[in-house]
Amino acid sequence: MNLTPELHMAAVMNSPYATRGTSRQAGLNKYKRQLAETRTTLFQMQAMKLISGGVDKTAAARRDFILKRVTREFWTNFVVRGEETTMLRTLQTSLREEFGQDLQFFYPPGDTQMMILHEGEQGLEPVAANKQAVIINRAWQIARDLVAEHMC
Repeated sequence: MNLTPELHMAAVMNSPYATRGTSRQAGLNKYKRQLAETRTTLFQMQAMKLISGGVDKTAAARRDFILKRVTREFWTNFVVRGEETTMLRTLQTSLREEFGQDLQFFYPPGDTQMMILHEGEQGLEPVAANKQAVIINRAWQIARDLVAEHMC
């Protein structure tokens, strides 16, 4: 799938998330909020299943569970909401230094597969599938380390 930000915006504005009479930015913000709320609800449902299933009660297990949960929230802020915080800037800077370019993460409308774009010869282009997995894994490790560092 080769979506540019312009095509992404057009898809969002022509989706059921956008209503008549709203500006493009308002429609996009509404879509982002709905996507973030959906993902948060899924994370909470998963947490409830783990809790009700007799999760290990040791201090290390509880800390690991909380670390994963907070990292997921941090990841949602990074990918979906795009909020600017010191930790998010640190994550973006680390990724830029490690991969040598700015990367943009987003979920195309109606899709559950994250897309990563980078600056290519023809403008923004999707990252190759094999490199995308490496980037996501490394971004998750950096995010987890940042959260763990702030939890201590």
